[in-house]
Amino acid sequence: MRRPPLSREQAASCRQSLLAVVPAYNEASRIAPVIVGLRSLGLTVLVVDDGSRDATAEVAREQGALVLQRANGGKGTAIIAACRFAVEHGYRRILLLDGDGQHDPLEAPRLIQAALLGADLVIGMRMLNLQQQPLHRRFLNRLSSLLVTLAAGRRIRDSQSGYRVCDPRLLLSLPMTGHRYDLESEMCVLAARSGCRVVEVPITVIYNDKKSGVHPLFDTLRFFRAVLLSLMRCRGSRRLAPSPPFVLPNIKPKNAVLHEHEPAAPLIFSTASG
Repeated sequence: MRRPPLSREQAASCRQSLLAVVPAYNEASRIAPVIVGLRSLGLTVLVVDDGSRDATAEVAREQGALVLQRANGGKGTAIIAACRFAVEHGYRRILLLDGDGQHDPLEAPRLIQAALLGADLVIGMRMLNLQQQPLHRRFLNRLSSLLVTLAAGRRIRDSQSGYRVCDPRLLLSLPMTGHRYDLESEMCVLAARSGCRVVEVPITVIYNDKKSGVHPLFDTLRFFRAVLLSLMRCRGSRRLAPSPPFVLPNIKPKNAVLHEHEPAAPLIFSTASG
């Protein structure tokens, strides 16, 4: 289905106010095409190197990305660090996607457009080939989405997808405690319970040689804990308790960058005539 066209003004606004964030751990052999694809859309890219032991940071810099290096703390803490960076530098939205090449960066405009149309949290709903997915992962994904749906009070088909668009100020205002993949489930529950509009957009999955970093036991236990803690922060309604205000001070963008790179190409959307 053809997307409704964005105006040139909307496309220009995206380039100025949206930061593409790629949390990465030991992705030196896979991250370059992700960055190239995002920059071909005219997006500024921030790679959060979560304590990689390979050349992830160096490859990211070579491809023109900003790089935030930190000690290994898990994907959840990398996302929060990116949110703080985005708010500090004046970005109004972040595009989250994985650095392993399983998300197509050229599908980003579909998620961005859903955010521009009013969604507070956009989730890329993976169209999975079940024959290529391990049985335990298939079971965990279905179970997690069912439990997140019940906890959120609205249907969430793919609570584990890492392809998302949201306002970083929203994520920083939610009382999330997850450090790893559990933060993504918390995000779904707490955003929905706070009255935010959550929208899912179908995306494709690119299968490669990357083995999942999800531990079938420990990350399952973390997931159950995340859902339970999210429910404990609610009082049986769709509002958070306590409910932190979705208001953070506007911070003017800083001129400093983490490293120099050439200007990116224009963001590619279908633009309206005139």
